[in-house]
Order: sequence, then C-alpha cells, then structure tokens
Amino acid sequence: MSLGRNGVNLIITGVGGQGNVLAARLLASVALAEGYTVTVGDVYGLTQRGGSVASHVRWTEGKTLPPLVPQNSLDVLVAFEPLEALRILTQFGKEDTVAVVNDAPIMPIGVQAGRFTYPNLSDLWDALRSLTKQIRLVGATAVSQRLGDIQVLNMVMTGALLGSGFVTLKKDGFEKTIHSVVSRKYVDIDLLAFREGIQLVKGPS
Repeated sequence: MSLGRNGVNLIITGVGGQGNVLAARLLASVALAEGYTVTVGDVYGLTQRGGSVASHVRWTEGKTLPPLVPQNSLDVLVAFEPLEALRILTQFGKEDTVAVVNDAPIMPIGVQAGRFTYPNLSDLWDALRSLTKQIRLVGATAVSQRLGDIQVLNMVMTGALLGSGFVTLKKDGFEKTIHSVVSRKYVDIDLLAFREGIQLVKGPS
C-alpha cells in the first residue's frame, strides 16, 4: 500500500502465544530501515496465554504519529485468528481496509468451557468480507504444521502480508531483519516460513 497523507495504519492481531508482537517488531524494523518514521503500540487483553493481543504499527514519511491507530482509520489488518480479525475490524476498520487473515480459529476459554459458541465459520468469512475492501484468507496454521513448528506462524503471516501487495516494503529488508533479530538456530526455519507465506497469496483473491 502506498503512503497516503497520514501514512500507513496497520494492526497485527492474534491471541497470546502466536507471536504477533514479534511480527510487529519485525515489520517496524523493516519500515525504519527504509527510512520511514515508525511507531508501535501493543494492546493486551487477558494477560495469560490465549488472551487477545493487538500490535499497532504506523509509518509515515512525516512526523511521528501516536502509537495507536485511531478508530475507523485502519488501512491494513493482519490477523492470526479470524474472530480477532472481526473484533478489530468492527472497531478500527473503514471502507477501504484490506486484510490478511489466517483461516484457523483458536477457541477462546469461554468456548472451551461451554459458556458460549464460536461463530459459524461461513458466517464469519461473510462478515469479514463485508467489512473489508479486499481480504486474503490464508492457511498459515496448516503451513506452520507442515513445516513442523507452529511457532513459525508469525513468519508465515508476515510473508503472506508481503505477498499480498498490501504493503510496499521490500522482501530483502525482511530477510535481512530476520537474520538480525532471530536467534541463529531459528533463522533457517523462519526464512522458510516467511517465503512459504509469500507463496500463499499468489494469484487472484
């Protein structure tokens, strides 16, 4: 996505333990390296593993922006969990918001305890489509499982974001940053996951 008058407003959302905070830091580092002014803000729900987590990443060619995306101002959503995508879109989405959404749900504690039910997935997809200008539903969890490490989900989703064309940051910048911020023993699997994520969104929506 090219920079508008107010830069780019992006949110990466998921649940605790999915690694979206690291993905946000990676994205911010790449934007900084390309010369943009970047701010990052994290919003946490329940503090234990499994609670909602949303990382706001904003970059601009101008002055520093406040860390949180204003309501109804979201340009790009990256959602590691589909119900979290719906939650963010209802608060921050606008007419031309675009989104990359992992298609694998994680059942909240209330669903597991039988207090309420998870939405019908077909209805959930319809709702997400109605709230976005363009959406990519991707099988990032399935790719992570195939690679043998669900912890690389964040890298698969970061690759899917780049492959979607919704941001114009450079692939080389992501790969260099992965080398610099990830522990050496995980670099190879993270790079593989990132590249697999790019391939997930090739072709028409």
